[in-house]
Amino acid sequence: MTLRGGWLVCLLTLTGCSDTDTGPNDLAEYLNRLSTVTGVELPPSRPHEANRLDLPHQPPAESPTSSQIDLIDFLSLSGCELQINLGRRNTQLGRTASRSQRLLLDLEFMDLAPDCITLLREQGDSELANTLANVSLERQTLLSHSIVQALFMGPEWRLFWERPATLGNYPADTSSAIAESLNRLGDMTRGWLGGNWQASNREFELLLSDLRAGDGGALLLAHSLVSRELERANTLLASAQTRAPLCPFGSATDRSRALEKVVARFFIDAVQPWLVQLRQRTELLMTPARSLEAPLSATLSPGYRAWMAERDQVLNDQTALIRAHIANIQATLSQCAPNESDNGQGFSSIRQQQG
Repeated sequence: MTLRGGWLVCLLTLTGCSDTDTGPNDLAEYLNRLSTVTGVELPPSRPHEANRLDLPHQPPAESPTSSQIDLIDFLSLSGCELQINLGRRNTQLGRTASRSQRLLLDLEFMDLAPDCITLLREQGDSELANTLANVSLERQTLLSHSIVQALFMGPEWRLFWERPATLGNYPADTSSAIAESLNRLGDMTRGWLGGNWQASNREFELLLSDLRAGDGGALLLAHSLVSRELERANTLLASAQTRAPLCPFGSATDRSRALEKVVARFFIDAVQPWLVQLRQRTELLMTPARSLEAPLSATLSPGYRAWMAERDQVLNDQTALIRAHIANIQATLSQCAPNESDNGQGFSSIRQQQG
């Protein structure tokens, strides 16, 4: 394999394993070095739309049922555990419950309803049994809606996607705990949609609480930053090719060799490990997050689905961005054949750093 070929394989595979906790700073340093070595001023960053990737706000939607259970019916449910469920729902606390608590009440209702309906039929109260059956069926029909309201319209999911002011050491200072919580929420959701309506109030609320500390917003911020900065780097290199060629006479120059060293030291050795970490974090978070959304996709609002598409495009574009940047580096150095003074050692610094 040629020296240049080995360097490109390293860039394309992004298999660097060294750690970095200064990804944004390393990326900024790389761009500044590119500007210095090419003699081309860094282009301004495209305008940043601060709210472009915010989770869309949607007003809470109710899940009314057409069949109601009046006070006389409620009193007639003596002997049914369902009476306790209805009692909690009809208190002031129940009427103002959070979306997650309303979902849990619905699940409990559907879980308890069959035994109560059987008991009422045995007692000869077919009318009330039919009313309960209709209410239970309606809540089953609206279950996807209730889950979407509890999971994706609640404050926990919004905080999961809230972008921080700075990235700090992200993603080096994260763990796999949030991915485990997302996986568990997905398992619970698929179980409910499949007819297993049992639910632990404590477990569900703890899992939702875990979302508050999730790093979906940091992930989006990091990817947006990479996209903007690599776009600037590509514009700079394209300008260098036309305005200030590194090898105007076809042979390697001090400037071309300096660019090789900048790419090796500041991109391959410094920025690349951070990009690897971002890719790994994206896979860890987004696999369970998309699995959680998938069975509810038909119930999600058009606004939410549009946000999902834009979110996923930002998260999925990294490989294409890196390839485009590599192509720009290649194009910038394409006329820089080793000259006699190089003794065939073009890209030698890169080979040494890649081992």
